[in-house]
Amino acid sequence: MNPGRRSPELWDGVERRSGTKRRRRRRYRFIDRRHGFDRRTRYPVLGTMRDHQWIVALVIAVLCALSAIDGLLTLGEIALGIASEGNPVLAAAGERHVLLAVAAKVAGTLVASAVIWHGRTRRSILGLSLVAIGVFSALVAYHLGSLVGLGWL
Repeated sequence: MNPGRRSPELWDGVERRSGTKRRRRRRYRFIDRRHGFDRRTRYPVLGTMRDHQWIVALVIAVLCALSAIDGLLTLGEIALGIASEGNPVLAAAGERHVLLAVAAKVAGTLVASAVIWHGRTRRSILGLSLVAIGVFSALVAYHLGSLVGLGWL
């Protein structure tokens, strides 16, 4: 027998609960403030990024560097006449003036950096920042591969 529960033969049959309190339906609200991180699950990469802000700052610095390298290689390829801008916003800005395209690229990078830094506690933002590093790395590798393949480097 469980010591916390009373045995049915010890109950005298008198109802001691009074009023409507015993029949009231209770509603429990659990406010979730985890931002996509479940406390019962370990997140070796994203959890470490969330707990150490210097890693997020390093990711932002790598993204800014890769974006700058991409911009420089794209400008070089456009100047050599072997490529055109793939981003339609930057292509339209580049038709007006080259510095306008550079300003748009820098502004987009700064906005993306601010979004990553502001959302550094959210798992989805941290995951997307790692995906962005992969995409920019592949883009820079493509630029370098095409320049080496064409004999320009």
